[in-house]
Amino acid sequence: MWLICPIASVGRRLQPFTYSKPKAFIKIAGKRIIDHILIKLKNTFPKETNICFIVGYKKRQITEYLKKNHTDYFTLHFVEQEPLGYEADTPFFSGIGDAILLAKDYADNDDIFVFFSDRLPMEDYSQVLLNFHEDISDGVINVRQVTNPKFYGVVEIDENGIVTTIVEKPEMPKSNLAVSGSYLLGMSVTPRLFQLLEEQNKIPLENGQEHEITPIIQKLVEEGFKFRINEMKREILDFGRPESLLNGNRLLLSEIKIPDPTYEKLIKSGNINDSKIVPPVFIGKNTNISDSVIGPNVSIGDNVSLKKCILSDSVIGDGAKLKRIISSESIIGDYSTLEDLIKKSITIGDSSYITTSNNQTNQL
Repeated sequence: MWLICPIASVGRRLQPFTYSKPKAFIKIAGKRIIDHILIKLKNTFPKETNICFIVGYKKRQITEYLKKNHTDYFTLHFVEQEPLGYEADTPFFSGIGDAILLAKDYADNDDIFVFFSDRLPMEDYSQVLLNFHEDISDGVINVRQVTNPKFYGVVEIDENGIVTTIVEKPEMPKSNLAVSGSYLLGMSVTPRLFQLLEEQNKIPLENGQEHEITPIIQKLVEEGFKFRINEMKREILDFGRPESLLNGNRLLLSEIKIPDPTYEKLIKSGNINDSKIVPPVFIGKNTNISDSVIGPNVSIGDNVSLKKCILSDSVIGDGAKLKRIISSESIIGDYSTLEDLIKKSITIGDSSYITTSNNQTNQL
Protein backbone atom coordinates (compact mmCIF):
# COMPACT_ATOMS: atom_id res chain seq x y z
CA MET A 1 0.00 0.00 0.00
CA TRP A 2 1.17 3.51 -0.88
CA LEU A 3 0.44 6.51 1.33
CA ILE A 4 -0.06 9.78 -0.55
CA CYS A 5 0.02 13.23 1.05
CA PRO A 6 -0.72 16.37 -1.00
CA ILE A 7 1.26 19.08 0.82
CA ALA A 8 1.93 21.58 -1.98
CA SER A 9 -0.56 24.35 -1.20
CA VAL A 10 0.19 27.64 0.52
CA GLY A 11 -2.46 27.60 3.25
CA ARG A 12 -3.82 31.10 2.61
CA ARG A 13 -6.34 30.93 5.46
CA LEU A 14 -3.41 30.63 7.88
CA GLN A 15 -1.50 33.61 6.59
CA PRO A 16 0.57 35.39 7.91
CA PHE A 17 2.04 32.22 9.49
CA THR A 18 2.42 30.51 6.14
CA TYR A 19 4.51 33.32 4.65
CA SER A 20 7.59 31.68 6.15
CA LYS A 21 6.62 28.00 6.54
CA PRO A 22 4.06 25.44 5.36
CA LYS A 23 0.87 25.26 7.42
CA ALA A 24 1.75 21.70 8.47
CA PHE A 25 4.89 23.07 10.17
CA ILE A 26 3.11 25.15 12.81
CA LYS A 27 4.07 23.73 16.21
CA ILE A 28 1.34 22.77 18.68
CA ALA A 29 1.74 20.85 21.94
CA GLY A 30 5.45 20.44 21.34
CA LYS A 31 5.32 19.05 17.79
CA ARG A 32 4.68 20.29 14.28
CA ILE A 33 1.26 19.38 12.88
CA ILE A 34 2.85 17.01 10.34
CA ASP A 35 4.68 15.23 13.19
CA HIS A 36 1.41 14.62 15.04
CA ILE A 37 -0.10 13.16 11.85
CA LEU A 38 2.86 10.89 11.09
CA ILE A 39 2.83 9.56 14.65
CA LYS A 40 -0.79 8.49 14.09
CA LEU A 41 0.25 6.79 10.87
CA LYS A 42 3.08 4.96 12.65
CA ASN A 43 0.47 3.48 14.96
CA THR A 44 -1.40 2.09 11.94
CA PHE A 45 1.08 1.21 9.18
CA PRO A 46 4.19 -1.02 9.36
CA LYS A 47 7.77 0.19 9.26
CA GLU A 48 9.17 1.06 5.80
CA THR A 49 5.71 1.87 4.43
CA ASN A 50 6.06 4.08 1.34
CA ILE A 51 4.80 7.67 1.53
CA CYS A 52 4.71 9.94 -1.50
CA PHE A 53 4.58 13.62 -0.56
CA ILE A 54 3.35 15.94 -3.30
CA VAL A 55 5.32 19.11 -2.57
CA GLY A 56 5.24 22.62 -4.01
CA TYR A 57 5.24 25.67 -1.73
CA LYS A 58 8.29 25.61 0.59
CA LYS A 59 9.29 22.29 -1.02
CA ARG A 60 12.91 22.40 0.18
CA GLN A 61 11.89 23.13 3.77
CA ILE A 62 9.40 20.24 3.75
CA THR A 63 11.73 17.76 2.05
CA GLU A 64 14.73 18.44 4.28
CA TYR A 65 12.71 18.30 7.50
CA LEU A 66 10.88 15.07 6.67
CA LYS A 67 14.06 13.35 5.50
CA LYS A 68 15.83 14.36 8.70
CA ASN A 69 13.06 13.35 11.09
CA HIS A 70 11.00 10.51 9.58
CA THR A 71 13.16 8.28 7.38
CA ASP A 72 13.85 6.09 10.41
CA TYR A 73 10.36 4.62 10.03
CA PHE A 74 8.87 5.47 6.62
CA THR A 75 10.30 5.20 3.12
CA LEU A 76 9.81 8.71 1.76
CA HIS A 77 9.35 9.87 -1.83
CA PHE A 78 8.81 13.41 -3.11
CA VAL A 79 7.16 14.64 -6.31
CA GLU A 80 6.87 18.33 -7.15
CA GLN A 81 3.60 19.93 -8.19
CA GLU A 82 4.34 22.92 -10.40
CA PRO A 83 2.40 26.13 -9.62
CA LEU A 84 -0.44 27.07 -11.92
CA GLY A 85 0.55 30.71 -11.48
CA TYR A 86 1.45 33.40 -8.95
CA GLU A 87 -0.38 36.14 -7.08
CA ALA A 88 1.97 38.75 -5.59
CA ASP A 89 4.84 36.23 -5.65
CA THR A 90 2.69 33.63 -3.86
CA PRO A 91 2.12 30.46 -5.91
CA PHE A 92 -1.25 28.85 -6.42
CA PHE A 93 -1.86 25.28 -7.53
CA SER A 94 -4.38 23.39 -9.61
CA GLY A 95 -5.83 21.29 -6.83
CA ILE A 96 -5.72 18.05 -4.87
CA GLY A 97 -6.88 15.96 -7.82
CA ASP A 98 -3.86 16.99 -9.88
CA ALA A 99 -1.59 16.46 -6.87
CA ILE A 100 -2.74 12.86 -6.42
CA LEU A 101 -2.28 12.26 -10.16
CA LEU A 102 1.45 12.98 -9.73
CA ALA A 103 1.76 9.79 -7.65
CA LYS A 104 0.57 7.63 -10.54
CA ASP A 105 3.99 6.23 -11.45
CA TYR A 106 4.33 4.88 -7.91
CA ALA A 107 0.84 3.68 -7.08
CA ASP A 108 -1.08 2.99 -10.31
CA ASN A 109 -1.63 -0.72 -9.55
CA ASP A 110 -1.57 -0.72 -5.77
CA ASP A 111 -3.81 0.16 -2.84
CA ILE A 112 -3.44 3.82 -1.90
CA PHE A 113 -4.21 5.72 1.28
CA VAL A 114 -4.59 9.47 0.79
CA PHE A 115 -4.22 11.71 3.84
CA PHE A 116 -4.04 15.48 4.25
CA SER A 117 -1.50 17.56 6.14
CA ASP A 118 -4.03 19.78 7.95
CA ARG A 119 -6.33 17.08 9.37
CA LEU A 120 -5.49 15.06 12.48
CA PRO A 121 -7.87 12.40 13.88
CA MET A 122 -7.85 12.01 17.65
CA GLU A 123 -8.09 8.26 17.04
CA ASP A 124 -5.70 6.46 14.71
CA TYR A 125 -6.43 5.16 11.21
CA SER A 126 -6.53 1.45 12.06
CA GLN A 127 -10.32 1.18 11.81
CA VAL A 128 -10.18 2.45 8.21
CA LEU A 129 -7.94 -0.49 7.31
CA LEU A 130 -10.11 -2.94 9.20
CA ASN A 131 -13.24 -1.78 7.38
CA PHE A 132 -11.46 -2.16 4.05
CA HIS A 133 -10.13 -5.68 4.70
CA GLU A 134 -13.27 -7.01 6.40
CA ASP A 135 -15.56 -6.17 3.47
CA ILE A 136 -15.34 -6.69 -0.27
CA SER A 137 -15.31 -3.08 -1.42
CA ASP A 138 -13.25 -0.91 -3.72
CA GLY A 139 -12.48 1.69 -1.09
CA VAL A 140 -13.27 3.36 2.21
CA ILE A 141 -13.97 7.05 2.78
CA ASN A 142 -13.24 8.42 6.23
CA VAL A 143 -16.16 10.53 7.53
CA ARG A 144 -17.47 12.19 10.65
CA GLN A 145 -20.84 13.69 11.50
CA VAL A 146 -20.64 17.50 11.58
CA THR A 147 -23.03 20.35 12.30
CA ASN A 148 -21.98 22.45 9.27
CA PRO A 149 -21.68 19.97 6.38
CA LYS A 150 -21.88 22.65 3.66
CA PHE A 151 -18.22 23.50 4.35
CA TYR A 152 -17.05 19.95 3.56
CA GLY A 153 -17.25 17.20 1.04
CA VAL A 154 -20.45 15.35 1.99
CA VAL A 155 -21.41 11.72 1.38
CA GLU A 156 -24.80 10.03 1.25
CA ILE A 157 -25.14 6.30 1.88
CA ASP A 158 -27.80 3.65 1.28
CA GLU A 159 -29.28 1.25 3.83
CA ASN A 160 -26.27 -1.03 3.45
CA GLY A 161 -23.74 1.69 4.18
CA ILE A 162 -22.61 2.01 0.54
CA VAL A 163 -21.82 5.51 -0.75
CA THR A 164 -24.40 6.70 -3.28
CA THR A 165 -23.30 10.33 -3.63
CA ILE A 166 -20.32 12.48 -2.73
CA VAL A 167 -20.52 16.25 -3.27
CA GLU A 168 -17.99 19.00 -2.49
CA LYS A 169 -19.41 21.79 -0.26
CA PRO A 170 -23.09 21.49 -1.23
CA GLU A 171 -25.33 24.51 -0.62
CA MET A 172 -28.14 22.25 0.59
CA PRO A 173 -26.51 19.15 2.15
CA LYS A 174 -28.66 16.02 2.29
CA SER A 175 -26.36 14.41 4.86
CA ASN A 176 -24.18 15.49 7.77
CA LEU A 177 -21.47 12.91 6.99
CA ALA A 178 -18.42 14.99 6.07
CA VAL A 179 -15.31 13.61 4.39
CA SER A 180 -12.66 13.85 7.07
CA GLY A 181 -9.15 13.86 5.80
CA SER A 182 -8.47 10.46 4.24
CA TYR A 183 -9.44 8.00 1.51
CA LEU A 184 -8.41 4.37 1.11
CA LEU A 185 -8.69 3.20 -2.51
CA GLY A 186 -8.06 -0.43 -3.44
CA MET A 187 -6.04 -1.67 -6.39
CA SER A 188 -9.32 -2.66 -8.06
CA VAL A 189 -10.09 1.02 -8.57
CA THR A 190 -6.73 2.86 -8.71
CA PRO A 191 -6.07 2.34 -12.46
CA ARG A 192 -9.46 3.86 -13.29
CA LEU A 193 -8.93 6.58 -10.66
CA PHE A 194 -5.74 7.74 -12.37
CA GLN A 195 -7.39 7.60 -15.80
CA LEU A 196 -10.14 9.92 -14.61
CA LEU A 197 -7.63 12.22 -12.92
CA GLU A 198 -5.72 12.47 -16.21
CA GLU A 199 -8.92 13.38 -18.07
CA GLN A 200 -9.75 16.02 -15.46
CA ASN A 201 -6.20 17.42 -15.61
CA LYS A 202 -6.77 18.37 -19.28
CA ILE A 203 -9.78 20.56 -18.44
CA PRO A 204 -8.80 24.27 -18.36
CA LEU A 205 -9.29 26.08 -15.06
CA GLU A 206 -10.76 29.57 -14.65
CA ASN A 207 -11.43 32.07 -11.85
CA GLY A 208 -9.72 30.24 -9.02
CA GLN A 209 -11.14 26.82 -9.86
CA GLU A 210 -9.24 23.68 -8.85
CA HIS A 211 -9.21 20.07 -9.95
CA GLU A 212 -10.68 18.29 -6.92
CA ILE A 213 -10.77 14.61 -5.96
CA THR A 214 -14.46 14.66 -4.93
CA PRO A 215 -16.01 14.66 -8.45
CA ILE A 216 -13.65 11.85 -9.45
CA ILE A 217 -14.88 9.69 -6.57
CA GLN A 218 -18.46 10.52 -7.59
CA LYS A 219 -17.70 9.39 -11.14
CA LEU A 220 -16.29 6.11 -9.80
CA VAL A 221 -19.46 5.60 -7.76
CA GLU A 222 -21.57 6.19 -10.87
CA GLU A 223 -19.48 3.63 -12.76
CA GLY A 224 -20.35 0.98 -10.18
CA PHE A 225 -17.34 0.95 -7.86
CA LYS A 226 -18.35 0.29 -4.28
CA PHE A 227 -17.19 2.56 -1.47
CA ARG A 228 -17.97 2.20 2.19
CA ILE A 229 -17.55 4.78 4.93
CA ASN A 230 -15.53 4.64 8.11
CA GLU A 231 -17.24 6.90 10.63
CA MET A 232 -14.86 8.31 13.18
CA LYS A 233 -16.49 8.86 16.57
CA ARG A 234 -13.88 11.17 18.04
CA GLU A 235 -12.87 14.63 16.90
CA ILE A 236 -10.90 15.17 13.71
CA LEU A 237 -8.80 18.29 14.14
CA ASP A 238 -8.81 20.74 11.24
CA PHE A 239 -5.77 23.03 11.24
CA GLY A 240 -6.75 24.99 8.15
CA ARG A 241 -7.96 28.16 9.94
CA PRO A 242 -6.79 30.12 13.01
CA GLU A 243 -9.93 29.38 15.03
CA SER A 244 -9.83 25.66 14.27
CA LEU A 245 -6.08 25.62 15.01
CA LEU A 246 -6.75 26.97 18.51
CA ASN A 247 -9.49 24.39 19.04
CA GLY A 248 -7.06 21.67 17.95
CA ASN A 249 -4.50 23.04 20.40
CA ARG A 250 -6.99 22.70 23.28
CA LEU A 251 -7.86 19.12 22.37
CA LEU A 252 -4.24 18.03 21.88
CA LEU A 253 -3.19 19.54 25.20
CA SER A 254 -6.04 17.68 26.92
CA GLU A 255 -4.77 14.40 25.44
CA ILE A 256 -1.00 14.53 25.85
CA LYS A 257 0.56 13.17 29.02
CA ILE A 258 3.02 15.67 30.47
CA PRO A 259 5.21 14.02 33.18
CA ASP A 260 5.36 17.23 35.22
CA PRO A 261 2.10 19.11 34.41
CA THR A 262 2.71 21.89 36.94
CA TYR A 263 6.39 22.17 35.92
CA GLU A 264 7.80 21.88 39.42
CA LYS A 265 11.24 20.99 38.01
CA LEU A 266 11.36 24.16 35.91
CA ILE A 267 10.32 26.18 38.94
CA LYS A 268 13.11 24.65 41.02
CA SER A 269 15.65 25.16 38.23
CA GLY A 270 14.80 28.85 37.98
CA ASN A 271 13.31 28.76 34.48
CA ILE A 272 9.92 29.66 35.99
CA ASN A 273 9.97 32.45 38.59
CA ASP A 274 7.10 33.97 40.55
CA SER A 275 4.60 32.57 38.07
CA LYS A 276 1.50 30.39 38.04
CA ILE A 277 0.98 27.62 35.50
CA VAL A 278 -2.66 26.58 35.00
CA PRO A 279 -2.74 23.16 33.22
CA PRO A 280 -2.90 22.03 30.54
CA VAL A 281 0.16 23.90 29.29
CA PHE A 282 3.06 22.71 27.14
CA ILE A 283 6.39 24.48 27.71
CA GLY A 284 9.25 23.93 25.25
CA LYS A 285 12.97 23.67 25.89
CA ASN A 286 15.02 26.59 27.25
CA THR A 287 11.95 28.68 27.92
CA ASN A 288 11.92 31.25 30.73
CA ILE A 289 8.77 32.54 32.43
CA SER A 290 8.71 35.20 35.13
CA ASP A 291 5.97 37.13 36.97
CA SER A 292 3.29 35.59 34.77
CA VAL A 293 0.08 33.56 34.79
CA ILE A 294 0.08 31.03 31.95
CA GLY A 295 -2.82 28.75 31.04
CA PRO A 296 -4.98 26.96 30.57
CA ASN A 297 -4.56 25.64 27.02
CA VAL A 298 -1.30 27.32 26.08
CA SER A 299 1.38 25.76 23.83
CA ILE A 300 4.78 27.42 24.18
CA GLY A 301 7.67 26.67 21.83
CA ASP A 302 11.40 26.41 22.50
CA ASN A 303 13.64 29.32 23.59
CA VAL A 304 10.71 31.56 24.55
CA SER A 305 10.83 34.42 27.06
CA LEU A 306 7.64 35.49 28.88
CA LYS A 307 7.79 38.36 31.38
CA LYS A 308 4.79 39.80 33.24
CA CYS A 309 2.29 38.08 30.95
CA ILE A 310 -1.20 36.68 31.42
CA LEU A 311 -1.97 34.20 28.63
CA SER A 312 -4.63 31.57 27.99
CA ASP A 313 -5.88 29.51 25.02
CA SER A 314 -2.93 30.50 22.86
CA VAL A 315 -0.06 29.17 20.74
CA ILE A 316 3.37 30.81 21.14
CA GLY A 317 6.04 30.00 18.55
CA ASP A 318 9.73 29.20 19.01
CA GLY A 319 12.01 32.06 20.04
CA ALA A 320 9.16 34.48 20.85
CA LYS A 321 9.73 37.23 23.43
CA LEU A 322 6.66 38.62 25.20
CA LYS A 323 6.72 41.29 27.89
CA ARG A 324 3.69 42.75 29.67
CA ILE A 325 1.18 40.99 27.42
CA ILE A 326 -2.37 40.13 28.51
CA SER A 327 -4.15 38.02 25.90
CA SER A 328 -6.21 34.94 25.09
CA GLU A 329 -7.06 33.05 21.88
CA SER A 330 -3.86 34.30 20.23
CA ILE A 331 -1.34 32.79 17.82
CA ILE A 332 2.14 34.29 17.96
CA GLY A 333 4.66 33.40 15.24
CA ASP A 334 8.25 32.23 15.74
CA TYR A 335 10.85 34.80 16.80
CA SER A 336 8.28 37.54 17.34
CA THR A 337 8.60 40.29 19.94
CA LEU A 338 5.58 41.81 21.71
CA GLU A 339 5.62 44.40 24.47
CA ASP A 340 2.98 46.32 26.43
CA LEU A 341 -0.22 45.02 24.89
CA ILE A 342 -3.64 44.07 26.24
CA LYS A 343 -5.61 42.47 23.43
CA LYS A 344 -7.62 39.35 22.72
CA SER A 345 -7.05 37.27 19.57
CA ILE A 346 -3.63 38.52 18.53
CA THR A 347 -2.60 36.88 15.27
CA ILE A 348 0.89 37.68 13.97
CA GLY A 349 3.36 35.84 11.76
CA ASP A 350 7.00 34.94 12.28
CA SER A 351 9.64 37.57 13.12
CA SER A 352 7.09 40.31 13.86
CA TYR A 353 7.61 43.20 16.27
CA ILE A 354 4.82 44.96 18.14
CA THR A 355 5.05 47.43 20.99
CA THR A 356 2.71 50.15 22.23
CA SER A 357 5.30 51.71 24.54
CA ASN A 358 6.66 54.03 21.83
CA ASN A 359 3.76 53.89 19.34
CA GLN A 360 5.67 51.70 16.88
CA THR A 361 4.02 48.78 15.14
CA ASN A 362 5.69 46.75 12.41
CA GLN A 363 4.80 43.73 10.26
CA LEU A 364 1.37 42.75 11.57
